[in-house]
Amino acid sequence: MIGIVLAGGRSRRFGSPKWQARYQGASFEERARQTLVSTTTAQWSVVPAGMVTDDYQLEDTFEWRGMGPLAGIVTVMRQKPDDWYAVCACDTPLLPSEVYERLALERDGRPVVAVADDRLHPLIALYPRSMLPRIEDALRRGERAVMPHVAAATIVTFDERDWFKNVNTPSEYAAVLRKEVD
Repeated sequence: MIGIVLAGGRSRRFGSPKWQARYQGASFEERARQTLVSTTTAQWSVVPAGMVTDDYQLEDTFEWRGMGPLAGIVTVMRQKPDDWYAVCACDTPLLPSEVYERLALERDGRPVVAVADDRLHPLIALYPRSMLPRIEDALRRGERAVMPHVAAATIVTFDERDWFKNVNTPSEYAAVLRKEVD
């Protein structure tokens, strides 16, 4: 299984590239990659165009550039073939490896998606390679939403809602940093 770290967003609300924000001595991108290590054979980060600085980083395929998380998923699926992909949004710095270990136990040919606090987390999920043509077709039609692709997913529920906390704004980042000190 290949790990995909989605770090290519514009970070408009955050005010700077959030994948470079730091928590407990590592960037959000590095933390996401580390979260995927126990369940994947390789981890690839999709970063904004022109910002590749390491061998494990990729830019969205030009054809899909700026089309959101689906574009990042397709980019890695096209360039790094495997049967399964573990997707991790970089803006969830509290997410432990245990989440992906539990998701991996539920693979059955359909996407496997985490649910916490009654919310579906389609960017904390596993996707089979068989979905590649379907996702590419959606992008060709200009459809960027991830949710339609998880309609028939296997759902894995987690009680630990703090693990799934997204950091999208400076105030959310400050709250996460306060947790680090508590």
